[in-house]
Amino acid sequence: MTSYLNDQTSNQEFLDFVVDEIHNVVVSGVTKNGLPAAQVCDMLMNKDGKLYMTTSVKNPFFASLMSQEKVLVNGYKGDGTMDSCGFSIQGKIKNLEHEYLEEVFEKNPYLYEIYEDNLEEAKQDLRILEITPIRAGFLDHRFKPAYMRSFNF
Repeated sequence: MTSYLNDQTSNQEFLDFVVDEIHNVVVSGVTKNGLPAAQVCDMLMNKDGKLYMTTSVKNPFFASLMSQEKVLVNGYKGDGTMDSCGFSIQGKIKNLEHEYLEEVFEKNPYLYEIYEDNLEEAKQDLRILEITPIRAGFLDHRFKPAYMRSFNF
């Protein structure tokens, strides 16, 4: 069951919720040509108020994310609209190269399974991307009336 957030939920608790309970999100940016770009990604870690994900430098989405620093992260969980909650985070993204790569793999052991065919090559291609949240909105339809909350970082 997904946790309930409330007015006392701290920014840190909200980011933990994003990583630990939602995990699969849609990350959106803009290509160098100004076109929208989005992909489903896993939020792998929350550290010091920042979120971390990884993608390959061979993935065209990586170039889109690196073409400008603004990013939008959307997540949702539930069994239909009235049993769901979701969020949207506006932030800035930064390529950390391989920093935290080992820590991310240790916190998310399923990554070893995903890349088991050629782990070392995959680790060379993967980059850790740091998302610094600026503001977020949260909506929970499990409450009547629906619960809405903003977070400023």
